Formats: sequence, C-alpha cells, structure tokens
Amino acid sequence: MSLQLLLFVAYCVLSYLAVRVGSAALSVAALALLLGAPLARPLRAGRAWAWLLAVAIAAAALFASRSALIAARLAVLLAPAGINLGLAWLFGHTLLEGRMPLVERIVRLLHRPEDIRDVAVYRYARSVTACWTALFLFNAALCLLLALLAEPQGLLLTLGLRPPATVPLAAWAFFSDFGCYALTALLFLVEFLYRRRRFPWQPYASLLEFLRSAAGVGPALAAELWPRKPRR
Repeated sequence: MSLQLLLFVAYCVLSYLAVRVGSAALSVAALALLLGAPLARPLRAGRAWAWLLAVAIAAAALFASRSALIAARLAVLLAPAGINLGLAWLFGHTLLEGRMPLVERIVRLLHRPEDIRDVAVYRYARSVTACWTALFLFNAALCLLLALLAEPQGLLLTLGLRPPATVPLAAWAFFSDFGCYALTALLFLVEFLYRRRRFPWQPYASLLEFLRSAAGVGPALAAELWPRKPRR
C-alpha cells in the first residue's frame, strides 16, 4: 500500500509538472505511473503477468508517437475526474436499496455489536456515506469543467474546439492534483472531530489511532466488497 501511495503521489507531481511546462513526454510518464500503481502489489509478489504488463506500459510510454502523446495528454486531463468518479461510485452505489452504506460497513468492522452504545450511529454512517459521495462528485465535476475550459492545452482546445470561456491551465493542474485531495482531507478531519463530539463513547483518542484501526480493517472491507469467486 505504501508503494502504491508513493506511485500515486509521483503521478500527481508529474501530472502537475507536465501541464505547467507543456511536456507531452511528462504526460505519458504520469499516465504510466497511474496505470502502474495498481500493479505495485503483484509486482512485489513476483507475479509474471504483472511484470509483463509493467514492461508493456513502459514500452508504450517510451515509443509513443505524436498521436499517442496527444492521447496521453487527454488521458492526463481526464484522469482526475475519472478517479473522483470512481470514488463517488464506490461510496454511492452502497446507498442503493438493499445495500449497506460503505461507512456503516466500516463501523461494523471497527466495533463489535455490543460496543455500539447508540444505534443512531448507523443512520449517521449513511449520511456520511452520502457526504463522501457528494464531495467526490463535486471534485469530478470541477476537475472536468476546468479541464474543458483550460488554456492552453485544455480538452476542448486540444480537440480543436474553442471553449466559450477559458481558465488558466495552472488552475486545473492545482485543483486536480492538490486541491481536490485537500478538500478530501478537510472533510475527513471535520467529520472525525464532529463524530468524536456526537459519539464520545468511541475508543479512539486521536486521529492517528483511528487511521491505524481503519487501515487494519482494510483487507476485511475489500473482501466484503469484492469477494473472491470460488475456484472450480
């Protein structure tokens, strides 16, 4: 997980630099890091398919043609909106009828049933799931809007279309690579502080302690969300 986080941070930095200096090569490198981040775990496990795919990604980045460089630039511009849309789906689809909200699922993994002193925490968990969904949808919409209107090298201008209004490309780069994650961290902190006041019976004395506990249930949460199919 630490290697994946490191690769994702490197992607954000390269993506920002690629836009600021107008380098298509850096755009390709940033996209390669984004595609390669999910491979970190199987690479460390020595999976042959992961190494072959990593080599293919590196080769495609190295030998990209001009048209591929333009495609990579478009992909870099769309990636932040896509990431936030994916996170919005992760939270939002659990709000559908008959499904357990994602935050409630985390609560049930963190606490034994007998430790829950107020069942209102489950209604609260549903509301928090909706808040996270709304934030990621907002981030995705603003990232996409700024990418469309950015000048130079925004989505519309890259496609040969003149936008009705323009914003500096640096504005898109700053929000998509730093701003939306700052908003995410801010909501996380505000929600944690509010939750401590509303449900003081929770055992977490600090944010760091809560993060450690939440990280500990990560594998169990992933197993519940994406259960492995039994082998035939």
